[in-house]
Amino acid sequence: MKIVKGFIITVLVLAVLLVVNIICNKNGIELNSVGTGTISAVAAMLIYGGLTKKDKKENEEK
Repeated sequence: MKIVKGFIITVLVLAVLLVVNIICNKNGIELNSVGTGTISAVAAMLIYGGLTKKDKKENEEK
């Protein structure tokens, strides 16, 4: 189940990044690929960590 959650989170973060890049490109703003790649990876890790931590607490309470 954790692999599926990780995959879904990664896809959602990349979709948001795609939309942000499209909006910025239409307005003439070019984003740095190294910075956006790093930010998207960190965001995915933080979201995944938060979701798995929440699940771990729920499993321990049972």
